[in-house]
Formats: sequence, C-alpha cells, structure tokens
Amino acid sequence: MDISTVDWYGNVTFMVFAAGCNFRCKYCQNSSLIPMDSGQEADLSLIEDRLKQNILLVEALGVTGGEPTLQPKALREVYSLARRWKLKTLLDTNGSRPDVIESLLSEGLVDHVALDIKAPLNPEAHCQVIGLKNCEKIVENVKRSLEICVEHSVSLEIRTTVAPRLSDEEEFIRDIARTIKGKYNLFFLQQFNPLTDVLDPELKARGFMSREKLLTLASVALGEGLKEVYIKTHENGLEKAE
Repeated sequence: MDISTVDWYGNVTFMVFAAGCNFRCKYCQNSSLIPMDSGQEADLSLIEDRLKQNILLVEALGVTGGEPTLQPKALREVYSLARRWKLKTLLDTNGSRPDVIESLLSEGLVDHVALDIKAPLNPEAHCQVIGLKNCEKIVENVKRSLEICVEHSVSLEIRTTVAPRLSDEEEFIRDIARTIKGKYNLFFLQQFNPLTDVLDPELKARGFMSREKLLTLASVALGEGLKEVYIKTHENGLEKAE
C-alpha cells in the first residue's frame, strides 16, 4: 500500500498492490508480485486502518498489481470500502479478464480504468511482449475489455510501456494508435524503468529509452488522429505531446 500522485494524474491516490499476474512481461517492474503467493493475505480492516491514517490526503483508492482482476472478490471488497469513505476508484489492469471488468463497471464500483495495451492486438506481437505462448484468447479479451470500457463510458486511459528493441518501433505504436482511435483518444507512452525489479535481465541492461524517442513515438500516435498523447519519463515526469 502506498500514496501516489502518478498512477492517476490529478488525484492523490491510495494504492493497493494485488499479488499474482497471468502475464510475464519482459519489462515488468513489479516482477516479484507475479506469483499468486508472492504477497501476504491482508484483512480488509488492515487496509481500512492504513486508509484512515491518510484520509485527509487522499482523493481516490486504486488497485494495481500484479493483475488485480485475478482476485475479483477482493476487488469488490476494497472498492466497496472506498465507496464507504466517499473516494473515487481506479483499476489498473492488463485487460485479460473482461468479465470481471464488466461486472465492476456494471456495479458502479470503478470510476477510472488504466488499461495497459502491451502491444499491437495480434497474437504474435502480444506473445513477444508478455512472455507467453498462444495469445489468441488473450488478445480477444483485451479487445473486449476496451469495448466494455467504451460501452460503459468510464473514464479511461490507455497505457503502453516503451522498452528498447521490444516495444519502441514506430509501426508498433502506430498499430496500437489505430486500434484505439475513435474509441478513446487518451494515450500514455510510459518509459521503461530499468532501475526497478525488471523480469528480463537483458532488457534491464539496455537502460532507459530516451525522452526524444518517446516524443517521436508520441508524434506517430498523434499522426494517427489521437487527440491527447502523453509521455511519462523518469527525468521529466508527465508531458503532453504536441
């Protein structure tokens, strides 16, 4: 649990980290959370006690991971807690569990979704980034999650992490931009952070992607017709691309 000003820009957010993930992204910065048994079981009262200590500071409660939708019952409990404290809510997800996302949105438990689109929505590209095989069903689920968010008119941001020689090609970003154009136009390009607990040691050794490269890729996305494109870097934080 932590207080964040960068997970949902414009909102001081109390973040809860859920253990367990069904992806094995090479650039994962929370790779220690991938195993389902990597965390510790926390009673809701523990989360509420921590929340009370910071309630004068926070405006929202968010759940990230790992992949939070692997624990739908716990998500409902945490978001219901947030509602009791009259807080806005954030879901950070890889989009692989559209049924869970649809249920949460239908119940009015989530105000903002940060959807990580890891790669162009074709199986080969997705498998390369997320470290799995046979990604056809995963890609269909991510597509459906995007559609569900649009259907429910939820506040939504699309995120893609840009890592050297993995997700930094112009056509890679162009393909994603074409997918989301006309559905939603807020796109964040996140700089891969090699200083964290990165899953792939070889990728970690490649270091930071330059701000200039991210701005070039942002221009590619803007050229596809997206209205708002931002880059997020270690050195400059969040910047809107023009």
